Amino acid sequence: MQRYLLHADVHLGSRLRLWTELNSSFENGRVGGPQPVIDVDKLDLEQGFVELGLIQRARVNVSVRAGRQEIAVGSGRLYALREGPNVPAGFDGVRAITETKSWQFDTWAARPVTTTPGIFDDSSHHEFSVWGAYVTCTGHRQTSLSAYYLGYDQRNSSFNKGVANELRHTVGARVWRDGTWSYDFEGMYQFGSFGTGNIRAWRGVAEASRGLAGRWNPRVKIDFDDASGDRNQSSPTLGTFNSFFQSGDYSGRAQLLGASNSIRLEPTLTLAPRRNLYISTGWGFFWRESVQDGLYGIPGNLIVPSNGVLGRYEGSRPIAEVRWTLTPHLSIHFDYIFVFNGKFEEQSIHATASESYISPYITYRF
Repeated sequence: MQRYLLHADVHLGSRLRLWTELNSSFENGRVGGPQPVIDVDKLDLEQGFVELGLIQRARVNVSVRAGRQEIAVGSGRLYALREGPNVPAGFDGVRAITETKSWQFDTWAARPVTTTPGIFDDSSHHEFSVWGAYVTCTGHRQTSLSAYYLGYDQRNSSFNKGVANELRHTVGARVWRDGTWSYDFEGMYQFGSFGTGNIRAWRGVAEASRGLAGRWNPRVKIDFDDASGDRNQSSPTLGTFNSFFQSGDYSGRAQLLGASNSIRLEPTLTLAPRRNLYISTGWGFFWRESVQDGLYGIPGNLIVPSNGVLGRYEGSRPIAEVRWTLTPHLSIHFDYIFVFNGKFEEQSIHATASESYISPYITYRF
């Protein structure tokens, strides 16, 4: 896979900014051809927006962006840059950002951009719209806080329960701290409608890490992530959590599993032999939150239906990762993931008992 991005950032005075970015993504050698949406887009406008500075003062800045743009907020568990797949994700819409020394308030209303493999043929998704408000307070006694509301409206959404129109509202809060002792706690609750039924879903995340004295600056970390699944196929109420446009790092760069109806427990160890070299290793363990629901991918697509199989254990994934920044322009990222599939996947879709994923990334910026 290759991805080429070229952008121009033009400032006309102190208040007006024009940003344009082109994307060209290709894939070669995949058995069965490229995956739709995420592998190939020959040439298209990835971003193209106008930003106007409405207020520019010493203590507050207010700006508005209109046009095609990427949206990433908070921890990336609901809105993140789609860096793992070959084709990045974009939105057509309007976004307003207010910033002070300690506060940032972000609001937007947009439509996701459909990805088609041709040349300048992407467009807004006319049956899919999103909106939200996100407020963050940083640096208060080394602790940061955020709270948010996110709206999501899509026709013909697909879950293990079936296909129907989905209107979902998410409210959440996060508290985190960086330092020798670091932590990150986040809770989310979702409600709305799915077809003729209601939506009742949730997700809770707890992360903690500790930097240790010693050679290569070791840091140990533990992650626990629990997102609800649907508990009753005969009930019209949908209990599956929707992780929207989350980061692909949930199950490693292989991106084999998303957060919906999943419990993840993962300890990791990170070492820094040099200032520009990081090595980390970990082992993730995964369970279905509800045995009445299936497993989902990073974009929320159903990848393993429940098919009446009651096994809860999904499997485990040992991971090794190397990040090496050779120069300010050139960086190398290497991942190796081995997957032990649980009996549930073998019984549901006759999946193999194990698989491996090797991924070298080379990035050059000029």
